[in-house]
Amino acid sequence: MRIRNTALLAALLVSAPLAAQDAWTVRAAAPQGLNRADAQASTLRHLQNLIRINTENPPGNEIRTAMYFDSVLNGVPGIEKRILRVPEDSMRANFVARLRAANPRQRPVLVMGHMDVVGADTTKWETDAFEPVIRDGYLYGRGAIDDKGMLAATLTSMVQLAQQRNRLDRDIIFFATAGEEGGPVVGVDWVIEHHRDLIGDAEFALNEGGRIRVDDGSIRTVNIQTTEKVYYNVIATATGTSGHASVPLPDNALAALARAVNRVHEWRAPVTLIETTRIYFQRLAAIEEDAEMKRAMEELTASGASREQIDRAAAVLSRDPLHNAVLRAGTSLTLLNGGFRANVIPSEGRATFNMRIVPGEDAAALVRMINEIDGEPNVTFALEQPPVEAPPPSPVSTELFQAMEAAARTMSPNATVLPFMSTGATDGAALRAIGIPTYGILPMPLPMEDELRMHGDNERVPVPALGWATEYIYRVLRQVAS
Repeated sequence: MRIRNTALLAALLVSAPLAAQDAWTVRAAAPQGLNRADAQASTLRHLQNLIRINTENPPGNEIRTAMYFDSVLNGVPGIEKRILRVPEDSMRANFVARLRAANPRQRPVLVMGHMDVVGADTTKWETDAFEPVIRDGYLYGRGAIDDKGMLAATLTSMVQLAQQRNRLDRDIIFFATAGEEGGPVVGVDWVIEHHRDLIGDAEFALNEGGRIRVDDGSIRTVNIQTTEKVYYNVIATATGTSGHASVPLPDNALAALARAVNRVHEWRAPVTLIETTRIYFQRLAAIEEDAEMKRAMEELTASGASREQIDRAAAVLSRDPLHNAVLRAGTSLTLLNGGFRANVIPSEGRATFNMRIVPGEDAAALVRMINEIDGEPNVTFALEQPPVEAPPPSPVSTELFQAMEAAARTMSPNATVLPFMSTGATDGAALRAIGIPTYGILPMPLPMEDELRMHGDNERVPVPALGWATEYIYRVLRQVAS
């Protein structure tokens, strides 16, 4: 179903039975230069077109999306654009467009999103994952949230801002990447290596990674990602005597592996607070409704809190799996391998833990702790790859962070703005590593039910959330670039 005019769109939204309809109503006046109805309709149209372009990774095939962006921006005054094909695979490509300010006095701001999407188990979907469908006020399709919704909103914002480039004092760079969802190095790292001149002069960047959370019909928090955990795999190897299964052996490798794996699964790494997580819990305490959780957040972040106080508060907060993941390094058992026949005791077994550490932590030291608590002399844990230095978190003092905070408070005055550490990985880490402070936001306000569909079945976005997202990006870019 295509929305071909704003009147039809308005009728659809009025009739849409969305539980949180009020969450996407902005009562503040529209920012200068933005027509809300046109922005909503344009973003919806672009997102529908992007969903139809199947960029499931693998194989990716991002070239088709890059060509779509190129065609939309063709002839827009002040915009220079490049399709960056990857020589090793003609169907993989990145896209860079630069809106030139008429009177540039500051370094550019960069907006980034990825064109590839994760695969879809089509047998579990209620709709065709790669054909946009509007149902009950929601747009269904793979990538509607991750990350084509943000790309559509950014594309609309770029076209609108191009009409006002005489007011801009810094260039705006639109950077659409390949391969964010895994596979060979064809995306942001490849562009940094081969075309850094196209993005490297940015003062700061906006990317996915944060969240705008809707609860009980209103926006409760705006979580702006300033950093993310660092990804490692830790491999456990158990050895023992092999033999015929008819004679049980005391040093059975798989039994030892099972005992060690369970101990590590139950283990909690020490609490590590950084500026981002400290402010996160300080601000979250102001709106926390559970009295015990509220006291724990206040105690955790109190000035001069002792290690004993921090650990006591963390024990309460860690009852929530997300809080637990934000407080410390996390180790999740993801693979178990061992044995080849039911009647043979194997001499070796292996397990993989995915470990996500807080920036600044020592990965090797954490693995030494794991080896101390595994309790099995014939089981050793080791990093699969050498430790790397994590890029520093992006500060909350920059003009871009302040613009993101200001836009959120204008559009949703009752929301709490939180700096946020993602437990997952994004392309933002690559920009931080080359000295570009990068801030993540998924600009569509979403109830948790919809947020959890990301990477899952029946991914969808509330249709009115698209207009909210475009206005948010527009406000941020206009404030920081004029």
